[in-house]
Amino acid sequence: MPPNPSSSSARPHTLRTIILTAIATVAVLAVVIFILAWNSSSGSIGVTGMMQSNDSVSSEAAVDYGVATKRSAVSMGMVSPASPEMMPSPMPPIYDGGATIEDRQKVGDKIIRTGNLDLRVDDAEKRMTEAKALAKQFGGFVDSSNLIDNGGVKTGYITVRVPSEKYEELISAAKKLAVLVLSENSNSEDVTAQYVDLDARLKTAKAEEAQYLEILKQAKTVEDTLKVTQALSQVRSTIEQLQGQLRYLTDRTDFSTLTISLTEQTKIQAPTKLWKPLETIRQAFQGLIIVLQGFVDFLIGLAIYGIGFILPIILLVWLAYRLVRWLIGKVHRKK
Repeated sequence: MPPNPSSSSARPHTLRTIILTAIATVAVLAVVIFILAWNSSSGSIGVTGMMQSNDSVSSEAAVDYGVATKRSAVSMGMVSPASPEMMPSPMPPIYDGGATIEDRQKVGDKIIRTGNLDLRVDDAEKRMTEAKALAKQFGGFVDSSNLIDNGGVKTGYITVRVPSEKYEELISAAKKLAVLVLSENSNSEDVTAQYVDLDARLKTAKAEEAQYLEILKQAKTVEDTLKVTQALSQVRSTIEQLQGQLRYLTDRTDFSTLTISLTEQTKIQAPTKLWKPLETIRQAFQGLIIVLQGFVDFLIGLAIYGIGFILPIILLVWLAYRLVRWLIGKVHRKK
């Protein structure tokens, strides 16, 4: 039987269509990926430029308090640049190598002490009450406390803060609450240098505030008054921040912190009091329902995300296929 010329010519035609469709689809996807990558890189360059610009501005703004005061006054036209009373205040020293002996004699040793005690006790609730009494006994207070019942075995957690000079006495007294001391650790952090640095910066900021107040008295126009008032507001904000940091260090160094955990010894009791099989079954069914609910949510999300991701690809392939068919048909019609 002779071959059908129409069928033989259709196969190469169909093969060419498929190959050209694949090439067109890859080309379209490559163009889309290139556009997305270009936009992403442009955004990154813009952000990097902004960060570098901000860094340069921050570097220029990091000037001495006295220099800033003098520059503001000169720009207002109220004093001459060489005015001796407006000479810049010296920068406070930066203490990065530890406080000197003179510094320690001036402010004393500023040391933050913290510790942890893990105790085994006979009655967690009772010993926890006694630990709270110890805090008051040594002139401190209870920062936080918590009592947990885990299957009839109770564990108490309490954080006590006492004056630093009473810290060692508190540890010794707390150990007496235990049947067995499971672990003990203490940490000390010397922040004397940091304290001295903050104190020096605070004094400089206050001196700058006093200078601005003097400038404010000499202001003759509304514009000058507004400028000085704005500068005063910035200095006042700096002073409040430094004072807050100093208060924090003072509080942490004046009062030491001890965290105590009080765990009861394991109790052997009748199963009828502790074992609740029905409760266990209910919890198991509840857990099963939660797992199944999560699995169904996962399937729903997968279906939605899958449709949202696959449909655009199918649309691109279909458009490419139609485009190739149209081009092929146009070429054949010309022939």
